[in-house]
Amino acid sequence: MQLTMTKAIWDVFNDICIMAVLLLIGQILRAKIKIFQKLLIPSALIAGFIALILGPKGYNILKLSSSFGTYAAVLIIVIFASTPIGDKPDKESTSNSAIGGMFFNITGIAVLQYAVGMLVTMYLLKYIYPNLPEQFGLMMATGFYGGHGTAIAVGNALQDLGVPNMIDFGNTCATVGIVGGIIFGVVIINWGTRKGYTHYVENPHDLPIELRTGLIPEEKQKSQGKVTISSICLDPMSFHIGLVLLASVIGILLSDYFKLFTAKLGYAVSIPAFCTALLAGFLLNSILNKTKTAKYVDRFSISRIQGVATDFLMVSGIGSLNLSVVLDYAGPLLIVCTIGFIVTWLWFIYVGGKSSPRDWFERNMMCWGHATGVAATGVLLQRIVDPDLKSRGIEDSGISDLFNRPLIIGLQVIPPIVMSVFPIIGGHIVTWVILGIVIFMWLIAWKLKWWIPSLKLKKYR
Repeated sequence: MQLTMTKAIWDVFNDICIMAVLLLIGQILRAKIKIFQKLLIPSALIAGFIALILGPKGYNILKLSSSFGTYAAVLIIVIFASTPIGDKPDKESTSNSAIGGMFFNITGIAVLQYAVGMLVTMYLLKYIYPNLPEQFGLMMATGFYGGHGTAIAVGNALQDLGVPNMIDFGNTCATVGIVGGIIFGVVIINWGTRKGYTHYVENPHDLPIELRTGLIPEEKQKSQGKVTISSICLDPMSFHIGLVLLASVIGILLSDYFKLFTAKLGYAVSIPAFCTALLAGFLLNSILNKTKTAKYVDRFSISRIQGVATDFLMVSGIGSLNLSVVLDYAGPLLIVCTIGFIVTWLWFIYVGGKSSPRDWFERNMMCWGHATGVAATGVLLQRIVDPDLKSRGIEDSGISDLFNRPLIIGLQVIPPIVMSVFPIIGGHIVTWVILGIVIFMWLIAWKLKWWIPSLKLKKYR
């Protein structure tokens, strides 16, 4: 037993070392190869594809352990647990009326993606591919809007409920989403500059070198974050890692205890650990604020922990894709992802373009990136058209995410449970309830003038 545990620990260390080296290689390739710079492909994505080609699912050159694909399911707990810790939203910014349009824009597309994915699956793909599980309809939105982390979390929860291949479906949708979101995002930016819709740039090719290569020139490098704990007592990063892992382990325990509690009531209901870790993060942050100890939490350090976990998650998630499953279901994956991009583009023009009277294009690029990959993709695309971040797209989308989180988490947690409890009609219930939410949000946005259908797309040239 002791020998087995020792080997497992060394296997974990070996896997982490290999993933770290792949991330370094990914960054070097991004800095040196023009096509990666032109397409703005993240280094972690490059590393993930190298792991896929050379790892256990490919040529098996990299000696990764059999648990390599499990890291993503663990790291997502860390990512969600760290989200609220140290967060102190500005009261004045949260009351800004411009946030209403951004809230509808960034939240509405998420709900619409879930509705469209379920509609297409239930009433089209199920007839073409009879063996396709109806839960497949959740994975396009989970991968597009949620990214690899959420796709793995939801996929893992669905597989725990007995639905096979969901992690592979989610990872594939997330990969297609982030790559396609960046490539099509650059195409949209070029189109927008030609049309005169961009306010702050006329030529998107004038991109700072640090955004192209990922390497920040020495004269632009700056210190970030603050030291809140004296290193003579405890390294500040150790303190912040401790906070994140405290919320993580509480989340895992809450998830386990909830399943045991509901099992005693006659039906075991699982709430994914990433959801309860998020709740634990909120509780911990609330305690820190009420005890006036939040001043010792550096939000930048927490964000770096979250960023590291995300990079390693992408390597593990992409590198462990089951290509045989992806190829077997290439047809439905291609259809649902294509429809996902079309719907997101239509939303970009007809909703996003009419939700922000000023700087609609720049603010909308943040939403496009968020809706096809992760928030970091949105930040990247917005910075291309708004280098000095004058449009407040990042700030307002962040505040909107704060308010829409309960709804988004609900869409990730409740539909799988409903479809499990009601195996015959659950898919239909989920489809039409989500579609109803979209329509209800649309009416509210129209009533509150968060969405003005008569508003014309503003040109600046």
